[in-house]
Amino acid sequence: AKEAAESAGHAKSEFPAVVNHKVRTPINTDIGFSNLLRDFELASEQTEYVNNIHKSGVTLEGLIADILDVSRLDAGQLAVEHSPFSAREYIDDLASHFTPMAHRTGLKLDMKVDPNVPVFINGDQSRFRQVLMNLVGNAIKFTENGSVEVRISSSRSSQVDADGMCGLRLFAEITDTGIGIPAERIPELFKPFNQMDSSSTRRRGGTGLGLVISKRLCELMGGAISVDSTPGEGSTFRFSLALSYEKGDSQPPIETPQTGT
Repeated sequence: AKEAAESAGHAKSEFPAVVNHKVRTPINTDIGFSNLLRDFELASEQTEYVNNIHKSGVTLEGLIADILDVSRLDAGQLAVEHSPFSAREYIDDLASHFTPMAHRTGLKLDMKVDPNVPVFINGDQSRFRQVLMNLVGNAIKFTENGSVEVRISSSRSSQVDADGMCGLRLFAEITDTGIGIPAERIPELFKPFNQMDSSSTRRRGGTGLGLVISKRLCELMGGAISVDSTPGEGSTFRFSLALSYEKGDSQPPIETPQTGT
């Protein structure tokens, strides 16, 4: 039994590498060639076929990425990075990414960062981005009328550690005026492959892994995630992360103006 358990554990730890090489590589190839085909002058029917191939490839790539993240989290192989990044700069990039999507559906997208948030934060930018992308994407996906608001704030500690860093609790709040979630379904939201409504999921897309990954990433970064919702009125997702900042580092670097020729 011990040997069987060890063998199962070894197979589980090898799964991400196998999937990444054996499945993800050919899918990326398909996406790359479909992109090349889209640059050619094709008949309308051919263009539709190529676009469908590309869309399916991108969807499958996202599903594999989610499965890999869940597998790495289960195996304890997903490490959190600690490097400086700008939350304000990232929120601007996020707004540029989601604004066209929101406008296509007639939604108002409002994203703001509280002045109290340090310009530079020390943490895992890619994982912070992943959680926020999941939650904002869901808010837009399940909101047909009204707005989606994103608010980023923080609570600072003035105590300096041995590395010269101060503790920071970063808070994010994503509020929408979407379809809402029944109270009895909220506990199921953060379970793998659970969908609030299979019919709406089929219509809007989704794997049922985004929220469970977001929850576990928040916990990995010393935080938590929660939701308040009213059916027919909307939802508010909140999450927090335990990060750090360098005391006194409150201004971005000054760039030297370049003279044109």
